[in-house]
Amino acid sequence: MTAEFLSAVIRTHTECWRIQVKLRDAALAVFSNKRRGVAWYKIAQKKADRYGFYVYSSHMVWKDQPFFRKALQRVKNIRGIPDPRAFVLQSCLRSIERIDGDVAECGVRQGRSTIFMLMSDLRPRHYHLFDSFAGLSEPTAEDRKRNGQTPWKSGDLSTDERVARENISDFGNTTFHVGWIPETFPSVADRRFALVHIDVDLYEPTRDALAFFYDRVCAHGIIICDDYGSALCPGARKAFDHFFENRPEGIIELPTGQAIVVKAS
Repeated sequence: MTAEFLSAVIRTHTECWRIQVKLRDAALAVFSNKRRGVAWYKIAQKKADRYGFYVYSSHMVWKDQPFFRKALQRVKNIRGIPDPRAFVLQSCLRSIERIDGDVAECGVRQGRSTIFMLMSDLRPRHYHLFDSFAGLSEPTAEDRKRNGQTPWKSGDLSTDERVARENISDFGNTTFHVGWIPETFPSVADRRFALVHIDVDLYEPTRDALAFFYDRVCAHGIIICDDYGSALCPGARKAFDHFFENRPEGIIELPTGQAIVVKAS
């Protein structure tokens, strides 16, 4: 019996075993009430692995937190931030209940992330919402990917201001600051902030937001970058890395693509 023959036999048995596993998982997903969730998770995870995605396990409890579920129902028809990132915003906000200060959001779009925060805050705060609603500003060289291409162009991600205002109209503790960053910032120059959420995709507005808000964030307050881990937003990552290079705070990168900075003092 040759080595080639043995190798062929082993490959055949391995392939048969894989087919049996696939058939078993498919059968469990269809016929077994007890194992249906586990079986579907295995099938989904295999497909996700193949294409570079991740499927959350059913035993992860963040999806079942009452404050998250309530907000999720409220925003189900509103486009914007994915659910895991929305939960990170909520969790960060709830962690600073004892810290004074307002909330600032740079990049509102239709208000999905805003609503998630508003519906999870554990204390009364005022929310300052900054957006041009005309889409992104002009990208610069800092926004180019390694291959030299720029993922965005001026005007991308524009939205109707009226939609955002309508979505948030039930909340009385909000102020819209409509216009380009940083031109709209002086209107809050006298305010202090507990949390700043920066979701503007590009280098210059991210840099300008950090430059303005950093000194106005209270000690132990939080600055969140929505785009830090996105290959489509290299400029946002550069802006954070450059800004905090010689400052005491470290950048905490999350698998959601976000980054968190806790203000030292």
